Amino acid sequence: MEDRFIKYSKLYLLIFLLFLAVPVVLGSLAGLMYGFSKLVSSSIVDMIFELVVVVLPVAVFSTVYYIFFKRTKYHPAVAVKIISQLLFILGFLYCCITLVMGIRQYFTIKIHDITGYSTYSLLFLAGNIGMLFFLAIIQAFTTDKEEDWMEKRRKKDNDV
Repeated sequence: MEDRFIKYSKLYLLIFLLFLAVPVVLGSLAGLMYGFSKLVSSSIVDMIFELVVVVLPVAVFSTVYYIFFKRTKYHPAVAVKIISQLLFILGFLYCCITLVMGIRQYFTIKIHDITGYSTYSLLFLAGNIGMLFFLAIIQAFTTDKEEDWMEKRRKKDNDV
């Protein structure tokens, strides 16, 4: 049997390497994307890469709004369902407006810092995350408690 010191030392080392691996992998992916961009360097490829970077937050939030809008159809509380769907539609429209503004800024101003684009503004990012968090809390409080695996097994055993 192994000594506890060796056992926990291995555990600490694995946890440390896991936390070290995340930034290394993300940095490697960014370097790979940068290297690929330089490998096929042309003005068209650079423009596509920059447009993808500008459009990425809008694409993520629009997808989340669409998925949550579809899932809200089956929510048990009617008032929460209506309010949530209305806010999801408003959020999706805000994403569309921000997308148009961001693309217009890209082609007119040509900023090299992403914080200058409306798709990376604090209002857009924090507002969307805050609204999604707020709606998730409201929907969580108005749904029935989900049974855990022990309760399901108990019911199953009682039925048999």
